[in-house]
Amino acid sequence: MYSIASESAAAGAQSRDVDTPAADVVDSAAAGETIREAESTTRQRVLQLVVEEGPISAAALGSELQLTTAAVRRHLDAMTEQGILEVKNVTTRRRGAGRPSRRYVVSQRGQRTMGDDYLGLVKTALSLLQDDRDSSLEADVAAQPDSSQPETTQVAAAALARGYFAGFEQRWETELSGIEDLDARTDRLSQLFNEEGFAGFTRLVGRDNPLLAMQSTQLCQGHCPIREIAAAHPVFCEEETDMISRLLDVDVRRLSTQAAGAHVCTTHVPVGRERLAAEQRERAAASAEAELQISAAAGATHSSRRVSGGRKRIVISPRQQERLS
Repeated sequence: MYSIASESAAAGAQSRDVDTPAADVVDSAAAGETIREAESTTRQRVLQLVVEEGPISAAALGSELQLTTAAVRRHLDAMTEQGILEVKNVTTRRRGAGRPSRRYVVSQRGQRTMGDDYLGLVKTALSLLQDDRDSSLEADVAAQPDSSQPETTQVAAAALARGYFAGFEQRWETELSGIEDLDARTDRLSQLFNEEGFAGFTRLVGRDNPLLAMQSTQLCQGHCPIREIAAAHPVFCEEETDMISRLLDVDVRRLSTQAAGAHVCTTHVPVGRERLAAEQRERAAASAEAELQISAAAGATHSSRRVSGGRKRIVISPRQQERLS
């Protein structure tokens, strides 16, 4: 319905639109865009830290990122509502029977938002099919008419897994060839995993333990680009573990995988045990060298004695000489 008040309000709105400078509008839009970019960057930092350190609390995230707990919780709540993160309620000894602590981890949906590598996997599969269509794989299957379909699928999955990780191993072997220290080698491998989208990082374990054998490094992957395939075919995790062992030139042990439901893939690298073994080898070599030197010195002394005292001088009396003559 028309009225003077409504006309006056419309005129006032029009006047405000006319009086507002275009530069102010542009500046306001630019400022809004800058704020959104900053928010997005901070959210990505929060997500990355949850990937690496989860399960982690809002307070720990704030301390690590130098942000207030309230600011961090705002991002956590938003990503939780989007299904990117999920909450784990953890009861610690200090809290006792009280309210459990809220810890955040990346959800399965969050893992999917970080990207997959199924295109690379399909390329590897097609390459294998092209190269091996007349290979021993088909010959083995044909020679075993009683073999079941699941067994054939497992053989094919194993071949695909070997082909998929062979590409990484060939590239990374050159990168790691000049690094002798196992800790440094493991850290560099985590960086290579990170560059390929696996969100790689390391954790030092037991470094304050006086027993060297109890010290280790955990090679972690916060994201698995092929987790769904690996969940259906665990041989992918096995092949990846074997690749890590070969690249680090040490026996490693898989502690957890995302394919099995963990929020991070973790591989135990026995850094302390290897250092202890190296020290023992060095001590054994030094001891053997010392024994060799002592033996050589003793042999030289014994030889000199034989040379100097090899012929004995016999002294006889004149009466004995008369008897002998």
